[in-house]
Amino acid sequence: MDPNILNTASVFLVQVGARFINFNFTEAQKRMIQHPFIQNMILFAMFYISSRNPLTSLILLFIYNICLYYLLNEYSQFNIYNKNWLEQAGFQPYQQKKPIYKNYYNNISRLVI
Repeated sequence: MDPNILNTASVFLVQVGARFINFNFTEAQKRMIQHPFIQNMILFAMFYISSRNPLTSLILLFIYNICLYYLLNEYSQFNIYNKNWLEQAGFQPYQQKKPIYKNYYNNISRLVI
């Protein structure tokens, strides 16, 4: 049996089992975990544990972020959703929302300053 399949299966089992474990985080820890940079670090660690290859992990993280923040984000100008469906569903056009890079800039500037 291929060891990569076992690694991937073990990560899957850990993730499924982690839903049922109750962590008692403080409010500051909960807030820190919700930061996009920390979430990307955790996701990179999950990809790295399953693949044992840093380059593969970075590529998977890149693909994940492109899909999540651009292709599947209804407020992105690069989304793959039908514009008519978005208007019928009541979503604001992407021009009315603040671009996502400004959100990242604001978050990073708060950390640095």
